[in-house]
Amino acid sequence: MKKLAVILCLSAFATGAFAQGLVNFLNSASTLISSDGAAIPAGQPGAYYFALLSAPRDSTDAHIFTSVGVGGTNQNVMGRINGGTGRVANGWAAGETRAFLIVGWSLAGNGSAFDPAWMGPGNVVTPMGSFLGCPNGWFGVSSIAPVGVAGGGPQALPNLNVFGGTQGLQTGFNLVPVPEPTSMALAGLGAAALLIFRRRK
Repeated sequence: MKKLAVILCLSAFATGAFAQGLVNFLNSASTLISSDGAAIPAGQPGAYYFALLSAPRDSTDAHIFTSVGVGGTNQNVMGRINGGTGRVANGWAAGETRAFLIVGWSLAGNGSAFDPAWMGPGNVVTPMGSFLGCPNGWFGVSSIAPVGVAGGGPQALPNLNVFGGTQGLQTGFNLVPVPEPTSMALAGLGAAALLIFRRRK
């Protein structure tokens, strides 16, 4: 009986070890990340951070994507991410098919951890729609890769290439400056003043 219990425990442990899928979180020269149209600078690792988000297969609403705990920063090469290979994607089982995207932001007082609140509809307009964005600096969202299979597991699937390959993102994306709350308030006051001035005329 004890032997059976040990075997069952070991079996459950082995299954759990393969529960999370594996991804390669590195981009290439053809998928560079930009800030305001120019590749993010070299020689400043830690100035920008990136996170991998996923959602059910074929999802098209970027606001429902959640972090899988895989992230990286900028390399010593312009426009490149240093996120590593064979990274464990939490909540993305090996062999499971999911949609995914990348979110990027500048450190600038925002910290290195992704904040889900940044994905709420708001004032930063990207090709993926309108997002609240981080409080300071730059923010951007990639396009959606609608179908991606995480690697690893008993199937011995290869790691999913987040960029390139047949399932990954085929282009990079742009980070845009996020309006500061004071700037937005001033803009709002200016717009209100213009409306009042026009009505008085």
